[in-house]
Amino acid sequence: MTNMFKPSMPDTSAQEKAMERQEELLKKQEARAEEQEKEERKKAAAAMRVRKYGGMRSLLSTERENAQLGLSGVNNE
Repeated sequence: MTNMFKPSMPDTSAQEKAMERQEELLKKQEARAEEQEKEERKKAAAAMRVRKYGGMRSLLSTERENAQLGLSGVNNE
């Protein structure tokens, strides 16, 4: 009967565990979002590099000595 008059403390361990789990999930989501943003920045930088430095050179074959002369001996019909 002595416990009947004492204020009982609610069990918060379940709530604390739920809060910890939620914080862990939030950290994972933030890390995933940061990684995705990093990948998008890398892709954008690569695209800019291609546009800036691409040009004709990337279209020409490296197998011929002077690729800009075209193919010799090929009939253009």
